[in-house]
Amino acid sequence: MAANTGHANSNVEPGIYRTPTGTASLMSVTSAASIGRQSYEDSAPLHEQQQRQQHHRRSGYAARQISTESDLLQAKVEEDYGRNLQKLAQHTLKSMDRPNPGHQSTQQVSWQRLVEAHETLASNRMKFSITLSEMSDFLSTYVKSKEAIRRKLRDTEQRYQKAIEESESLLEKARAKYEAQCGEWERLLLKTGKPDGALASAATSASGATHSSSSAIAKTKNVGNAVSGIFGKHKGSTQESLERMGQEAGVKAKVANEAYKRLLQQTNSMRRDFYDVQLPKILASVMGLIEEVDQFLKFSLGKYAYTYESAILADAITLKPMDGAGLPGMVEMIGEIDSKADLDAYLMATAKHGGRINRASIPYKEYEMSTIARLYASPKRIFGVPLDAQLERDQQQVPLIIVKCADAVEAFGLQNEGIYRQSGQSSQVNKLRNEFDLDAEVVDLQVNSYISDINNVTGVLKMYLRELPGGLIPVAQHGIMLSYFPVEDLEPGVAASADAAATMHHYDRDQDLGLAQKISGMANAIRSMPPPNRNTLAYLLAHLDKVQAFQEFNMMNSENLSIVFGPTILPAGNNPANAAVDIRRSAKVVRFILDNRRAIFDAI
Repeated sequence: MAANTGHANSNVEPGIYRTPTGTASLMSVTSAASIGRQSYEDSAPLHEQQQRQQHHRRSGYAARQISTESDLLQAKVEEDYGRNLQKLAQHTLKSMDRPNPGHQSTQQVSWQRLVEAHETLASNRMKFSITLSEMSDFLSTYVKSKEAIRRKLRDTEQRYQKAIEESESLLEKARAKYEAQCGEWERLLLKTGKPDGALASAATSASGATHSSSSAIAKTKNVGNAVSGIFGKHKGSTQESLERMGQEAGVKAKVANEAYKRLLQQTNSMRRDFYDVQLPKILASVMGLIEEVDQFLKFSLGKYAYTYESAILADAITLKPMDGAGLPGMVEMIGEIDSKADLDAYLMATAKHGGRINRASIPYKEYEMSTIARLYASPKRIFGVPLDAQLERDQQQVPLIIVKCADAVEAFGLQNEGIYRQSGQSSQVNKLRNEFDLDAEVVDLQVNSYISDINNVTGVLKMYLRELPGGLIPVAQHGIMLSYFPVEDLEPGVAASADAAATMHHYDRDQDLGLAQKISGMANAIRSMPPPNRNTLAYLLAHLDKVQAFQEFNMMNSENLSIVFGPTILPAGNNPANAAVDIRRSAKVVRFILDNRRAIFDAI
């Protein structure tokens, strides 16, 4: 315990609380000064002084926080005010009309001076805010320094208090043990009814003596053990046992008494050292700290007053310069405005530079729409439109959709396996249909987005032919062409015939009509068609003839092409029962025309 006391004393040395650096809030200084001075001068009891120190810690910390935050808030307000005023002045200067300086009006000159004066005011506020920020930073550092000193004093006091409390706790335990041992010894003495002269005299002399060394206590313990051993060897009657136990209890009471007195002396020594030496040092350090903070408070208030007065004086000089400065004040700037002179100068400048008024009527100007907008406004639809109507409207011999799709297939798809039999993507086919339905002239099928899948192009061509009103071959020619291929010819196992220039094909079973008659009949039927249908059919069949020429690559011979285009060129009749038969007969007609295209069209 002595070592601990010495260590605590080493923390309270003269001079360690005299550091002038650091930050302190003005409010915390005032609070600390009033509370600390009162605790020092009133000479109150020590526990009251400690309570006042605790109140000083709580109120001082809150005051420091409030003061530092207030300083920062005022600096922020001043900075925001200066920046906003500066921005407003600069924006106003930029938005002002700036003609030739020789022709500026008095109002413009005065207004520019007023704005520049406000720029100066903004600059003054910015400087003031910078000074406040620096003061706030300095105060913050000072507060942290003094707070560290205060905490060091508090920790020193708490260490002493804790050491004293621990010593008092040990003393209380030693006292309780001493009283318990004495009570046990007293009980045994009363039982035996025979005083032990030697032990009684030893106990009496021990109660008045003061032995604090650890060696004496050890010797006493050894004597007690020896006595216990002697009496343990001579066990006799009950009376002898009681006497032996009484002697042992007397020895234990003596040992407990020695320990109790030693701890009592040590605890009282610690209390005297704390209350007579260390605590006055701590209070003296607190008082010195309070006096230092008082002086710093006075210095900080004086610095703030000087800074604030300088800022106000700078604003005043800006608004009203001192006599002899040769600069006008704000009131004089406004007084220099001459509205009549400004108006006269404006009218003269307008009359000098103004031109003659154009009184002619304003012409109408038509709005120029974009190409796509014009297409949406006036589309040239082809799907579902009669063939003769659209060709007459577009001034074409063959629909452009057939021409462009056939060109694309012949350029990029003749060697594609299953051309015209494969279906394209529904979304892309519908997209192409919409584009053709706006204006077929602007559609370009040569771009990569279309030729990447040629089946989309063939799909839109087949869709156009399917939706053509009345079909590509008119109804009047349906019966003529189908009559050359009766239903009986559709029985399985029967072949068709071919002409002399090509391989012979057998289309009917009984060969009741010769090949020449069929060619002539087909030529007559096609010749009787309206020109739009005839020209379009001739162009389409010529294209399909080119497709079948590459059948070794695309696997599309005349039979496969007729299966695809037969129902499209020659739609089935209205009788559902005959639909399947009509489709097969239509395929026969298209196949025959493809196989004998040159002979048929040469005869037209």
